[in-house]
Amino acid sequence: MTYCRGDEIEVIITRDGLADGAGIGYLPDDTMVVIVGGAGRVGESIQATIMNMERTPLGYSIVANARA
Repeated sequence: MTYCRGDEIEVIITRDGLADGAGIGYLPDDTMVVIVGGAGRVGESIQATIMNMERTPLGYSIVANARA
């Protein structure tokens, strides 16, 4: 699946991120998502809006904002 900035996605937070307030989750295609506002929500399924996408040697990494 192709993702674009502004897309709404659903992600399960699997762990807290390294940045303050961030959580980490993965899409069904194993794309890593850093969710701003996802810290402390491990195990929760949340809606998020894609803000940025970055190509890495292992594939794409997405930064998204958690919806309230």
